[in-house]
Amino acid sequence: MTGKLELTFTVVSEYLFVGSGAYEFDPNHNNQRPDVWYTFYRRNGQICVPGTSIKGAIRAIVEAISNSCISQFRRSREKVDKDHEPCRDQNKLCPACRLFGMTGLRGRVHFSDAFPEGQVRPQIVKIGELWEPRNYSGRKFYEVKRVPQLTDKRPQRNFRFVEAMSEGTCFRATLHFENLSEAELGLMAYALGWKTEKGTFDHAFTPKLGGAKPRCFGAVKFDPARLTVWEVQKNGLLQLRMLEGDAVGAKLVRCMEAASRPETGLFHESSWRRLVEGYQEKTDTCPREMY
Repeated sequence: MTGKLELTFTVVSEYLFVGSGAYEFDPNHNNQRPDVWYTFYRRNGQICVPGTSIKGAIRAIVEAISNSCISQFRRSREKVDKDHEPCRDQNKLCPACRLFGMTGLRGRVHFSDAFPEGQVRPQIVKIGELWEPRNYSGRKFYEVKRVPQLTDKRPQRNFRFVEAMSEGTCFRATLHFENLSEAELGLMAYALGWKTEKGTFDHAFTPKLGGAKPRCFGAVKFDPARLTVWEVQKNGLLQLRMLEGDAVGAKLVRCMEAASRPETGLFHESSWRRLVEGYQEKTDTCPREMY
């Protein structure tokens, strides 16, 4: 199948922060408000979540739930067993590399940039400084907890300020895919946080996007809006199909059921269950400072 899946995603944690690599400076702060803060990513002056940021987050989930190679790690500090070393032979690729590509091989899925719906007003949020992890073993996915509210806006050592989008902000994006099997599209659906429940479509967890994940930012809920596919007919010709509403969910359920069949070698159920359990929302609050 070739086509596109139009999506919306809603911020369900208190904040979402996708850094631009730049910052703003207020020289007249008088120690009563932020003097420097890291800005949210923008394209042509408009708040935006880059498609590459979404792709990286979803690829990490695909790698985990398909038991694929670990594509990103620090060779000087992290150890990866032979079964999970990055793919090098294009004739022997793991499920994630077959979908997302690798050096020298173009991927078959990619995401558009995501723009918010309606007028939005970013907030300047104070968070504890972000430090490099001490433990480098295993894949890292951060729990969904509450963000501590730091109301003091004065500059303070070991804290920083970031420009963030608040809970409830909705973005629109599109997943473009080329030459996927139903099972491969189903694997992508699982990675977007969806599940099948007695033949029906439902949400299983909220993936995390952007930065400040250790500070409990970034949890979002994806929803499918419209599915457009080119399908090969019995006569060999292509036909365009557009699905909306319940028809999209029904199609995704079929794809996810195909992905979960053992013969596909795509879906690693025990890893999926561990990920879903770890991503369930907790009632406790993230630490205010270093942890």
